[in-house]
Amino acid sequence: MSTPAGSSGTERIDFSDGSSADLVRKPDGWAIEIDGVAQSHLGDPAQPPKLASIRWMLAALGDQAPRTAAHLGGALLALPRAVAHRWPSTTQTVVELEPALVELTRSRFPLPTGITMVTGEARSWLDAHSGSDHDAIVIDVFVGNRIPPAFTSLECMSAARSALRAEGRLVLNSVAGPELLFTRRELATLRTVFGHVAMIVQGSALAGARFGNATLIASDSPIDGAAIRSALAGDPSKGALVTDLDPIIDGAEPISDADQLWSPKPNLPDVSAALRLLEQARHAVGTLRSTAD
Repeated sequence: MSTPAGSSGTERIDFSDGSSADLVRKPDGWAIEIDGVAQSHLGDPAQPPKLASIRWMLAALGDQAPRTAAHLGGALLALPRAVAHRWPSTTQTVVELEPALVELTRSRFPLPTGITMVTGEARSWLDAHSGSDHDAIVIDVFVGNRIPPAFTSLECMSAARSALRAEGRLVLNSVAGPELLFTRRELATLRTVFGHVAMIVQGSALAGARFGNATLIASDSPIDGAAIRSALAGDPSKGALVTDLDPIIDGAEPISDADQLWSPKPNLPDVSAALRLLEQARHAVGTLRSTAD
């Protein structure tokens, strides 16, 4: 499952599809990284989650404890753990496809009370749970830093709606970037299924200045904007709740399964050269110290 990396504090996690990730020991916990991008972080549950995307999704759930919640996509279960700390009475199901992540979580990071982890394909699980009456469903599925087509489509959102109670809420960990067509189409898709849709995003990503996360929120009941804004107040990420989506959607077409539409590739700065220079500098400093000794 994983290969220790000596004193570096990093272990490789080998996935069943041949890809891999790094489990990295941090001063404040553990992180899973893919291509240098943190996908999940596990720290002190009494502290706000390290990743802004997790804090946004927690805020998106509102201020009322969900009786039942389902999380599609698991990793280190950062959000389910935060929910368990905030609302210990919530019963949660986490559906994770990758056996290595399930084994890692169960063996190294025990599950809090109230959380059940299921190994399975999340879209199939969702399709099979129509009428399951969940208070909240969270879709947080990424493959190689992109959202696969099974979790971007009208059919997926319709299945989520069927698995929610009438007042239930769907929360999606999504993206916004320099080209907003995917985000616009995903919002249009949610609007086709749900009566109320909103988004948490940074202004710079919404303006197309950078690539970033976006938390999408959908429900057939009005979304409590005041509670979400209160939860976001003072957050260093400066994420903001956007409810006027007409100018953003601007006639974009909903996504269907037939489109096979992935989210766009992250347009992130290439920091590999800087990291190599930093490592070389550290090596030089170590050499000088050993010489001086």
